[in-house]
Amino acid sequence: MKKKSVLLTFLVVLIVALGGLGFYATHAVSGAVPGHVYKYQGVNKVGTAYIAFSANSDRAVVTHSKQTALVADQDPTAFDRAYQKTSQQGRWTYKASGSHLTLAMVKDNAASQWQYNWVTVLGSKIYAPSFTYQINNAGQGVSHKMTSFTRLDQ
Repeated sequence: MKKKSVLLTFLVVLIVALGGLGFYATHAVSGAVPGHVYKYQGVNKVGTAYIAFSANSDRAVVTHSKQTALVADQDPTAFDRAYQKTSQQGRWTYKASGSHLTLAMVKDNAASQWQYNWVTVLGSKIYAPSFTYQINNAGQGVSHKMTSFTRLDQ
């Protein structure tokens, strides 16, 4: 009987610990993103983008240049310079809360938006099993392909 209660206690503690870890991992995006640089690999592994998320605002530098993103992460002045330089292709903003990461771009007064759903933070990676998108003049929808972001500024 004593072995049964020890085993039951162990299982309860294990389930609570795993549940707490799971809850933390799916709600850690608001602390994992601001002030960091991530590499984003497109859903079809075709395109790569580098994203420097501002620590002081909702702005993001999105570029195909790894060097530009890493320089933007050095200090607020460097971020502002990189943001101005890349804003000719569009002005990017972000929101990280709960289990969602939203990126939005405004270009020529038209907005496009990508919302990554059920975001999970595990170490230096962020995973999202799906995302919704609304792209100006291209439509909207849901992609159920796994996407990931890899943190570069360790």
